[in-house]
Amino acid sequence: MILREATLKYLMRSPYADSRINPAIAHVAEAIASKYESSPGKKDGWEAPELPWRKILETAASAPQLLREAIPSTAQGQLLRAGIQLIANAWYKRYPGTYTQVAQTVASSRRQEFYAPLFGAARPQEVKAGTPFREQGIKGQDLEVINRKFGAIVAFERELFDDDQTGQIGTFAQRLGESMAMWQDQYFSRKFIGVASSDFAPSTIEASKWTGENNNGDAISTPFSVKMYRTKQDTTDIGNRPTTFVQLSYGPLLTAFQRLRQAKDPLGQSIVVIPDTLLVSTFDEINGRMLTMSPAFPAVSGQEGETASTASAGFFRGPFGINPVQGEFKLVVNIHLVAGVWSLLQGHKGYIEQVRDPMEITQEQPQSGDSFVMDAYRFRSRARWEQDWLDPRFAYLGNDGSASISQ
Repeated sequence: MILREATLKYLMRSPYADSRINPAIAHVAEAIASKYESSPGKKDGWEAPELPWRKILETAASAPQLLREAIPSTAQGQLLRAGIQLIANAWYKRYPGTYTQVAQTVASSRRQEFYAPLFGAARPQEVKAGTPFREQGIKGQDLEVINRKFGAIVAFERELFDDDQTGQIGTFAQRLGESMAMWQDQYFSRKFIGVASSDFAPSTIEASKWTGENNNGDAISTPFSVKMYRTKQDTTDIGNRPTTFVQLSYGPLLTAFQRLRQAKDPLGQSIVVIPDTLLVSTFDEINGRMLTMSPAFPAVSGQEGETASTASAGFFRGPFGINPVQGEFKLVVNIHLVAGVWSLLQGHKGYIEQVRDPMEITQEQPQSGDSFVMDAYRFRSRARWEQDWLDPRFAYLGNDGSASISQ
């Protein structure tokens, strides 16, 4: 194993000047060695005489510039030109995320936080003379939200930092913070729906861990269910989503409002939900404005009902009729939602962002570590947080992106 340790040590830090071997190369070497094992999993590939370990070392030594961790000036030569125009420098800067308009932010001081919200007390019953009061039980939830750590590192050669003619490298560290805000928005766009996703690879998003039950005793394993509000007295399912997801229009929006106002907890008691936010994807950005901001009944593409030529003016939902939802809902557009996704909800209730460590940008000490060896500037972003549902009964999901949509 001496050969193995010496080879990996070399690969991890080359003795050649101005070269830094990426640790990923060491993993490649390990993978190569595994092919020469006498039997799978025996880990004796490094002792095999036919192992081309010398070729591995020679390849790494002959092209160290291909393995550098820092971004060299030669890779971004366009930034070094004299007289370069600066007009496009700010085009790709991020803007603040929209998830904060929906999620309630809570502070965390541990690896994980536990939540045990209790539902309202059971309704009182009449007590006849000479009869005992009937005891009522209580019901609540037992939830755990574990914080996750996110971050990234960016490094620049000192020459690239010094010779940059655009000023972008000197301020690039702030882009790490902007990228973190963008990631939180992307994370929200899938976690809110409750589904696992790898759409933003290499990062992955886990499905919501929320589970619960309704008054009818049905177990519910996803944040949005057709059975969410069903009680023992109901003969049909009533939930915080339609049986079949639909494109946003006036009719489904009214249905969403009605369902939320009829919300029930597992004890069968009404929950006071005041819908005030309409969350949409970019597909429905203009449509959402017409629905929520038009003083007269909005003419929505694909709207069912009377046409302009057959309807009588002045009637509800007819030409020139008033729009009763004007100004009732704040429109929130998340550019990362799948096209067609929409949800009506009460903002800052039910869905949380739990923050253990706020986002921070740290620069490595230039006179020590890799920064000293490589003559580079290295910056790191870091944050610990998690988002998830504590109670999805305050939101109605009209479309998860699976319904057919048209302009």
